[in-house]
Amino acid sequence: MRLNVRLMKPFWDPSDPEAETLWQASFMPWLANAARNMSTAMHNYNTVLHPLGAGNVTYQWADFDFAPHAVLRLKVDDENRIPSEAPAFCDKVRTLAAEGAFGENVARIRIPSRASIAAQKAAFEEEQARYRAALAAQGGTAEGENVDAALTGADDVSVEPANEADEIAEIVESTEAAEAVQVAEAADAVESAETAESDAATEASEDALAEPVFNLDYSIWGIEYADGTVVEFDSRTR
Repeated sequence: MRLNVRLMKPFWDPSDPEAETLWQASFMPWLANAARNMSTAMHNYNTVLHPLGAGNVTYQWADFDFAPHAVLRLKVDDENRIPSEAPAFCDKVRTLAAEGAFGENVARIRIPSRASIAAQKAAFEEEQARYRAALAAQGGTAEGENVDAALTGADDVSVEPANEADEIAEIVESTEAAEAVQVAEAADAVESAETAESDAATEASEDALAEPVFNLDYSIWGIEYADGTVVEFDSRTR
């Protein structure tokens, strides 16, 4: 998919006052509107029934062609949408090109680069694998706790020897009522603390097991030259 941009007046040189005024006051609002309309039209086309059995149209990239000055190739998302930052990318490329940041004989500026996309997808797959492993481990832990609870309950059923029962009875009889109240209050405090700690651990576990979501980072560009050379360019540093 390609948007060809051809203006009858000079517009690419930021040092030219007239070109800068045309770019900022007229062209940038038009570009934002054009990109939004293209994106909406492409997305909507694939959400309706097509006549005569025609299939959906899926794009991988959207070109913003400012030839002979520059050609930007932007990654389209899985729903055929152009990134909302597209006009800002065009504006930044124009500024950087005027500064000589890309050098000569640039054939295309790919945003993000192929290498960046591959690295991001690989990192996301690793994140998904860790998530699945943690989810499986949590399931195993919960099952083990249920088994332990059942065994503990069975162990609690016991018969005290007669002499130990007599000793316990004597201790209970000799304990003052105030001490019994203090013991009960202390037990309640310990139980409350354990409950709070358990709730915090549960919340932390749920946060740790939040399912990962892939969001493409457009910051690393691929500067593709006419001779086939590709240079990675970190747009965050400029």
